[in-house]
Amino acid sequence: MRHIKYILFNMGLALNMMWTSHVNASLTRRQQANSTCSQSPLTSDFATFVKDTLDYWHIPGMAVAVIDKNNVFAEGYGLSELPSKEVTPDTLFYAGSTTKAQTAACLSSLIHSGLHEALADRWSTNISSILKDDFVLENKWATDHLSLDDAVSHRTGMPRHDRALTREKDGVPLSTRDIVRSMRDLSFNGVPSHGEPRVKFHYNNYMYITLSYVIETLTKKDLKQVMREVIWDPLGMNSTYLGLEDALKSQKDLATGYNWDNVTGKHEKVTHMTLTDLTGSAAAVSSVKDYAKWIQALVNVTQAFPDKVHRDIRAPRIMETANVRENFDIWTYSLGWFRTLLQGRIMYRHTGEMVGFKSAVYWFPTEKYGFVLFANSEQGMKAVEPAAWRLINNKFDIPSEDIGDKNRGNQKTPEEKFEEAIKKHYPSHTVSNSSFPIQDMEGTYSDKGYGSYTLRSELINANETVLVAEVPELTWDTAFRFRHVFGDSWMVCEELLANRNEWTDFHPAEFVRGDDGDPAALTIKWTQGGEIEAIVTFEKTA
Repeated sequence: MRHIKYILFNMGLALNMMWTSHVNASLTRRQQANSTCSQSPLTSDFATFVKDTLDYWHIPGMAVAVIDKNNVFAEGYGLSELPSKEVTPDTLFYAGSTTKAQTAACLSSLIHSGLHEALADRWSTNISSILKDDFVLENKWATDHLSLDDAVSHRTGMPRHDRALTREKDGVPLSTRDIVRSMRDLSFNGVPSHGEPRVKFHYNNYMYITLSYVIETLTKKDLKQVMREVIWDPLGMNSTYLGLEDALKSQKDLATGYNWDNVTGKHEKVTHMTLTDLTGSAAAVSSVKDYAKWIQALVNVTQAFPDKVHRDIRAPRIMETANVRENFDIWTYSLGWFRTLLQGRIMYRHTGEMVGFKSAVYWFPTEKYGFVLFANSEQGMKAVEPAAWRLINNKFDIPSEDIGDKNRGNQKTPEEKFEEAIKKHYPSHTVSNSSFPIQDMEGTYSDKGYGSYTLRSELINANETVLVAEVPELTWDTAFRFRHVFGDSWMVCEELLANRNEWTDFHPAEFVRGDDGDPAALTIKWTQGGEIEAIVTFEKTA
């Protein structure tokens, strides 16, 4: 078996070297072909920096578009599909959560159009007044009083609950209405420290799905049609789509997403997310050249949108964090944009993280400058963010040591991350065996809001057996690996089915004894950003 793994690793290494050689040749060729202006920030030095970053992190490709007042510069780097299809400025990528800004802009346009009586209270309009009994939350006050402004600003007080977001049920895709109605089965206040409505910023994909449904209910049109009428057609965005189906129908080059497997030393293809569930929260598919038209409209305050909409887009609505670090002011949130001051310059940004794709959009309104970056790798943010800071460094003559890529020297192994999670959530734990045989903990555990997990045991080495639940129907195709800590306390290691060798988050869990002495339930303390956001108990059903 070791001999076979060695052969596989060396085959992967050889393929990677061939791919790197191809990238070297193609970067220079396309840089020369696409740069028609001597003022382009996408210089040969920048191309070398991008190539080095892509190579280092084993990222197949990336596309970049820079907006500088009325000029747009765009380039493709690397490969949209292995082994040889090149990225161009017209290659389609998943834009992820940068979609939110367009959803919010559409809603702002509806509010200021004066055409909808239901929006007479503008942003203060209660969501339930539009969606009626489709919008019901565990907290009755929140059901009755949460407004459009609360949802668009991520200040509803509701936990994020991303692990409950489900793409389909029994093989049937869920509608936007289905997903909105499912929120009634989710805990609202989570844990006491989470805070009440309108007190703290809590990023929430469910609420932007809800706003998508609001727009569709008001207009009696699909959200993609509203986006096309309000944003895409006026700006000439002919290569932007909402969802995978329309992107495929366009027959344009859609990048393939990849994950780099450090164990095998190979790129693995990632199945394209269908995006039917995420809608206005994260379902946009576009090219950097097309997306640049949207950012150019924002920095130049074009008449494609009324002044009131532009003001809505820019206005801070809630403080995201009061933490101030060198060169940055506090962060606030506007209409789908994080906002701060960078050395006195107003800066808006948003990122997107989809399975096999990463994205980032930045813009500086005073300088009328911005850029769009898309990458086709699960590791893509390790190239997107350094490229973003390099563009900012170069534009504003900021020393790279002040703001820049700190990724390379700070990588922790999955096991190191696991040990850190143990210290955080079980700081003074004892050493003791589980009170249940592992075969008794196998089976199906269910919660109305989170669905069902079927746990099976798996021997991962001579000294450790874990419990594994694979839940492919979740939006982010997730698996959960339960590792024993002490007694009946475990740690749930969250991983993507596309990337089983990396853990994205850790959740403390405990098996609960029933009256018959057997495991009767499983309680998981779901975390977000390392902090507990909700506690959910799954009953054992089989």
